[in-house]
Amino acid sequence: MKVFINPTYTTPDKADGGIRRCADAMQRDLPAHGWDVTGVPDEADLILNHGASLIERAGVPMIAACHGMLWEDYNFGLWGDDVNKAVTTVMTRAQAITAPSRWVAHAISRGMLARPTTVYHGVDADAWAHDKESMGYVLWNKARTDPVSDPADMQALAKLLPELPFVTTFGQQTSNVLPIGPKPFGDMRSIVQQAGVYLATARETFGIGTIEALAAGVPVVGWDYGGQAEIVVQGETGYLAPFGDVGALADCVRRCLAERERLSRACVADARQRWGWSDKIAQYAALFDRVVEEWTTPRPKVSVVVTCYNLAQYLGDAITSIVNQTMKDWECLVIDDCSTDTTATIAGLHRAARYLRTPQNLGLSGARNYGATHANGRYIIFLDADDML
Repeated sequence: MKVFINPTYTTPDKADGGIRRCADAMQRDLPAHGWDVTGVPDEADLILNHGASLIERAGVPMIAACHGMLWEDYNFGLWGDDVNKAVTTVMTRAQAITAPSRWVAHAISRGMLARPTTVYHGVDADAWAHDKESMGYVLWNKARTDPVSDPADMQALAKLLPELPFVTTFGQQTSNVLPIGPKPFGDMRSIVQQAGVYLATARETFGIGTIEALAAGVPVVGWDYGGQAEIVVQGETGYLAPFGDVGALADCVRRCLAERERLSRACVADARQRWGWSDKIAQYAALFDRVVEEWTTPRPKVSVVVTCYNLAQYLGDAITSIVNQTMKDWECLVIDDCSTDTTATIAGLHRAARYLRTPQNLGLSGARNYGATHANGRYIIFLDADDML
């Protein structure tokens, strides 16, 4: 089977971020699970669109890999609305959605009534192993600045810890803060490996830089917020502070440096135990298999779900109106919501109808949901028993 991954990357990693790391890992590891990555959408059995990227082909199923939304209270401005609209469009058109953390998955399921699959990012622990000595600096490492990746918290922390050196990709230079600018992935690796503490104050949906720091044996300090809360094991691989409490954050840095040898060993062990790519790519491959199987399994195009509660006198006409449709690729489900009349008898007279009785009286919405769970069609139409289609 072949999957087209959008966006595609053909040049060396220049601090391209989490989507790039994920795409590279798929390119490398998916063939072991029966999937090859193709650079041609027309050759694909499946299309995987990351973030706001959207490529579609008629007759080809699609998965949306959502890496998070731009939350309203971050004050992104109107351009944030455009990004959210694009990401939402990809998700609504997809046959399945993935999220990089349970935090993001919860937001999607709450806001879209969808059921995303949580697939964490991974890290190649061997590539981050090293024997370099820690140089003791606190590292803030982001490839961009915006309301999520804001160096302001780092600057405030540095003021509270004037005795400690800070290295950062963005920010203002001070007596103990050294901005170095974003670096290519290969160059940044050595800087991460030699850090004393990795500072994770970006309000991220996951934090792939965080697990890279763990793999390098660098303890993590950050906010107990978002994806970081699902990565850092408090007191074992670092310390997280309540969001916005810079004083508590400073205490976390001091504890990490004081306990660094113990924490560093635990970071490496945790990266190898929980954050390898192997099981993550296996999750993706299993999802790919399921989506393609569901897409290619023969099924009706439309399920007409007829809900009925003591409306037997009308039910026959409702079913007849379905049978008389010009489109023939359909199924009809009669959902008897514990009627006390002859609903079951009338439904039995029509071979075209599949009769199901609810376990208890569920009301209209409940009966429709019950019918939806038993429907096989790609699309669903609801019809009340006293209506005609």
